[in-house]
Amino acid sequence: MSEQEVLKLDDKVKATDALYATMLREDEPWTKWVGFAVAALVHIVVLVVTLPEANTFIPDKEPAKIVTVKKYVPPPPPVERKKIERKQITKKVAVPDPTPDEPEPIREPEPEIDPEPLPPDVEIVIGDTEPPPPSGPLMAGVGDVTNPVLIPESKVEPPFPEIARRARLTGNVILQAIIYKDGTVGDVEVLRCTRPNVGFEEEAVKAVEQWRYQPATQNGRPVDVYFTIQVSFELN
Repeated sequence: MSEQEVLKLDDKVKATDALYATMLREDEPWTKWVGFAVAALVHIVVLVVTLPEANTFIPDKEPAKIVTVKKYVPPPPPVERKKIERKQITKKVAVPDPTPDEPEPIREPEPEIDPEPLPPDVEIVIGDTEPPPPSGPLMAGVGDVTNPVLIPESKVEPPFPEIARRARLTGNVILQAIIYKDGTVGDVEVLRCTRPNVGFEEEAVKAVEQWRYQPATQNGRPVDVYFTIQVSFELN
């Protein structure tokens, strides 16, 4: 039943109650019976006519629908039957040789060859031999390598450069050279000069190339070595 229909029904009931109260007034007794009859008739009409119509607005309850959800399970794949080929396995069995083994020939041992005798002038050394001499120059004064010694008679004093003399400059030149086994000097290089570009380097190299040394030794043998030489230029 809608809200408007409920309000209309309520208004009818109130009107009926008001009419029934008017008819029951004590000052007019005859109206009591008339009002009772009218009220009864109105209530019958309300109950019989209105309520059946109201019942039509109440919807019938539909039965609840139950939905069952099942998980889809795919059918199992068909089983493939593999054909197994049966192979005939043959095993080789060794057949004994009907003929007996031939006897191996008898071999005579080879005679031992005596080594040739050594000549009488050959020196036999027992123990560790000396290591071969080094192929390149060594560092003088390192390990068992001695320093070369300058022969005083071969020392040539370098001339004082004219430019440095006029400017009254002094300086030191440090060189690195190779002192060979025979005492000569070669491969002279300038490492440092306190007064560069005034002629000290050139004069020092020319002078040192003329010097001679007692060579350095290793285990008593002369060897080539790298050696550091200092040349000083002083004004008299």
